[in-house]
Amino acid sequence: MAGRKENTQLFSLHVAMERKMTRLLRRRALPDGRVELFTPKKNEDGYYILADRAVDAQHNKAANQFFVRDLDAVVARIRRGGVSLRMQGEITGQSNLISAREIEIEDDSRKPSEAASPTEDDPFATFSEWTSEADEAAYATL
Repeated sequence: MAGRKENTQLFSLHVAMERKMTRLLRRRALPDGRVELFTPKKNEDGYYILADRAVDAQHNKAANQFFVRDLDAVVARIRRGGVSLRMQGEITGQSNLISAREIEIEDDSRKPSEAASPTEDDPFATFSEWTSEADEAAYATL
């Protein structure tokens, strides 16, 4: 049984090494000239914290925030625009909601020409998973 566990761990390590890692970053110049790197901050349950500007212009309200566990889903939503991501500075420790248009996506698995960077946030963006026929029927009377 121990051999199977070791093989599984080695396979997982191999897959992780082959998979290209995506990083979400924001760089900010500090008054003293240093450049602070902001990276995504997770909540205590391990979820990324996003805020949807389509719900309310004051996206920093808790009611406008939603949580996503999967980094690939966060990256897809950032590429689409219209959201902010909670990020934390590595020097100051400051935690801010950073707009999708200010976030750099470093993705080794896509060529730079293939990367879709949002040119502007769409405050009326909706989630594709909320556009089913059942959702349309449910929201028709609102």
